[in-house]
Amino acid sequence: MSENGMILEEQDGILVLSMNMAGNNLMTADFLNEYEAVMAQVEEKAANNTYKGLIIKGAGRHFSVGADVDALSERSANESYDDSTGELPAGHIKQKHFFTFLRELPFPVVSVVTGFCIGSGSEIAVNSHYRIIEKNARVGQPESTFGILPALGGVARTIEICGIKNAYQLVMSGELIPAEDAFALGWADIFADKKQGVPEAVSLINYISESTDKFVPSNYKEYISSYLKNREA
Repeated sequence: MSENGMILEEQDGILVLSMNMAGNNLMTADFLNEYEAVMAQVEEKAANNTYKGLIIKGAGRHFSVGADVDALSERSANESYDDSTGELPAGHIKQKHFFTFLRELPFPVVSVVTGFCIGSGSEIAVNSHYRIIEKNARVGQPESTFGILPALGGVARTIEICGIKNAYQLVMSGELIPAEDAFALGWADIFADKKQGVPEAVSLINYISESTDKFVPSNYKEYISSYLKNREA
């Protein structure tokens, strides 16, 4: 795929977002602006209730190599909590919305994790309903090594899917862990061979669409449990 940017396509009733930004999806200001714009499109399309699901993936080798450290430090300084008003900056609220709203969408959201999935990229993945991780991928939340914490829903969501002890280790150590460990911790729902993540995501979404009249986001664990049991049968 040679086109640069955020490429949103429909394939057999499934929305597919291929992230193809500069620097292996380095989370610069340009990345975040493009991400917010395409997620506004997703939100609008979701209102029509005609799609079976959304797959998020990197167009190239990596899901996302994480934030540009200088840009992250500058953004953190500019988006600090204002004691005088008791309000968070509007830009941060908007940005966080387009991460956390993923888990409230009326169809399953599946992140297919390949290569590096780091920092804010990892927050996109954990805010999805499901994560399919391919062999040789590596994930992590290194923000703590820069003196900050994930601020786009990553902490709460990692606790929900991994448990507080594992989440604490992941977030506070800042270490990158291999795909096998991410799967063992519950960070990922499915472990896949290389190039098998997208077909698995399509299979999962089609299974949920065919087995339920209406996708209920809060029941996401029940759907994946049923899918995995059916796959093993």
